Amino acid sequence: MAKIRPRRELSIEQVQRWVISFLILAVASFPLGALVAVIRTIVDDGRRSDGVLLLFVMAALGVLALGAIRVVHRRPVMSPLLLLGVLPAVVAAVAVL
Repeated sequence: MAKIRPRRELSIEQVQRWVISFLILAVASFPLGALVAVIRTIVDDGRRSDGVLLLFVMAALGVLALGAIRVVHRRPVMSPLLLLGVLPAVVAAVAVL
């Protein structure tokens, strides 16, 4: 017979933190998508170095977004998980360059 675990209730503050986290992620995702389109256009114009510079901007934006989410959840900002913020820039670099 399967053991039934009681559900853990989330406080209003915890729910607010998760909502803010998703909002930060959504707001940071829109410019990342736009930057991919801009980088593609810039690279097609032959300005590859400008595209690389925008990739660094993308990486910084991703790291800042994850840092903000960690602050919202009252976790230490410096963490190896911040490196995941660079992931969209790496994917864009592989796709565009």
